[in-house]
Amino acid sequence: MKIKLGLVSILLISSLILISIGCTKKAASSQEAIKNAETLNNVQEKINYLIKQAEAFYNSKEFQQAIQIAQYILNNLDKDSQSAKDLMEKAKVQLQATA
Repeated sequence: MKIKLGLVSILLISSLILISIGCTKKAASSQEAIKNAETLNNVQEKINYLIKQAEAFYNSKEFQQAIQIAQYILNNLDKDSQSAKDLMEKAKVQLQATA
């Protein structure tokens, strides 16, 4: 009985961790994503969350939203974020291609 309870506990905790890390729902806008990020505990969590949000916007062809998030990261959280720089460049190229 104790073994089953222990296994169930481990499974539940693992599931919650995976859900919180990998299954972030795309925000309705870059402003909403930034507002959500402000509730996170530290700068690295904010950056990770915002990069995922920017990638989600990029993948759904909302390039301006992705650019706004990347710019926010560079201006307010980490001016040297290579992920934000790369994402912004990709989004700008796609935005120009669709113009």
